[in-house]
Parts: sequence; C-alpha cells; structure tokens
Amino acid sequence: MAHVTRLFLCAAALGITTLAAGPAAAQAVSQPRVEVSANAGALTATSTFTASTTLPSNGGETETITTEYAAKTAFTFNAGAAVRIATQLWLSVQYAMADMKTGASVTAVIPHPILFNAPRTVEGSIEGVTHNERNIHVDLMYALPVRAVDVKVMAGPTFFNVKQDLVSGVSINETYPFDTATFADATTTRVSKSAVGFNAGVDISQALSSRVGVGGLIRYSRGDVKFDDAAAGRATVKAGGLELTGGVRLRF
Repeated sequence: MAHVTRLFLCAAALGITTLAAGPAAAQAVSQPRVEVSANAGALTATSTFTASTTLPSNGGETETITTEYAAKTAFTFNAGAAVRIATQLWLSVQYAMADMKTGASVTAVIPHPILFNAPRTVEGSIEGVTHNERNIHVDLMYALPVRAVDVKVMAGPTFFNVKQDLVSGVSINETYPFDTATFADATTTRVSKSAVGFNAGVDISQALSSRVGVGGLIRYSRGDVKFDDAAAGRATVKAGGLELTGGVRLRF
C-alpha cells in the first residue's frame, strides 16, 4: 500500500510539473522579446500652409510672392523593431517615409518696370510641388491584456526631416506699356530642414504562427518644420498627419 501511495504521489508531482510547464512554454511562445515590423499604407490629414517671400525689384521697389500650398494623401512605408523591456512594456524605433506631389496657388505683386508705385498683381498655379518626409518614431509601447489579438498603445517623440519645394520666383507675360501682366510660370527652390515633434497610436496584430503575424498601425504624428531660405522666404510646414498602415510582424 505504501508502495502504491509513493507511485501515486510521484505521478501527481509529475502531472503538476507538466501542467505548470505547459502554460510557461505557451507564454514563452506568445511573449516574444523582439518584434520586427514592416507596414505600408496612407498618410492623411497633412495640412496646407502659406509662405511669402520678397525680392528687390525696379531700383528700390519690392516684389512680393505669396504661395498657398495644397495637401493630399500620400503613400507611406515604415519599418522598425520593438524590444520588450518589461512584462508589458516595449521600446520601439521605426523609420517612416512619405512622398507626395501637390499643387500651389501663387499671387505676386510685381513693380512696374518704368513707373514707380504702380505694381501689377498676377495670379496663377503650378503642379508637381514635391514634399518628402523621412521620419524616425521612438515610442514606449504598452501591451494591453487582450487575448484574441495583440494590442499595443504607443507614444513618444518623432524626429522629422522634410524636403519641400518652395516658390522662389515668378515669370510673367507683359507688353508695352507694361500696365498689366499675366502669370506665366513659377520657379521653385528645394529646401530641407529637421524638427522634433510627437506621435501617438495603436498597433493591433494577430499571430499566424509562433514567429509570424499580420497587423495594422494607426498613428498620429505632428511636427512644425520651420524654413527660412534666402530665396524662398519663410514658411512653417506641418509635417506628419494621420497614418493608416498594415503589414507583417516577425517575432523572436
């Protein structure tokens, strides 16, 4: 009887050990230490902005150019990695890029070539104005205790780098006696500037296996990039916007 009791106790101990090891192993699979992601989608809600520049003209008079720049939804791609630093806390770094070509409406007040204090106003528009963003998002991510999917909320600083075409000159059509003029074209200057802003969002993913998953990212970022160019003048570009992307997740 004592022999049977010892066998029962050994079997029970083995069973308890196996049951304890099972959830721990499952947790190890479902709780990776590193996650690499790549996403593609759209960057929306990029703001319009207005810029103005002045040029010397006609022996002491000033030409003024005011430009309103349009905005549009752009294709965006981001890739990065996150490292678990605590049970539900992650540190993430992502590189994001977005490129767009928009239009601009130009209004120029141009001095008369012969008469003083007799400016002409011309209006027109151009297309193909380039706006490029290369941004780095650094986030603390908190993994919510949701079983069906992996949900992480995030927030942190964003390091923006923007390359922007700004109107720096206007060509006009005019004939003697030059009392009137019409818009012909505008020249642009490409400027580049960096700034620090912020971002916040949520990442939702679903595991397909212990190593591979798919997911979606919703993030809002914002940064005021201030340009001050000798030719194109001053302008403040609101970089970032609402980012909606989806892609793959690799977990290790």
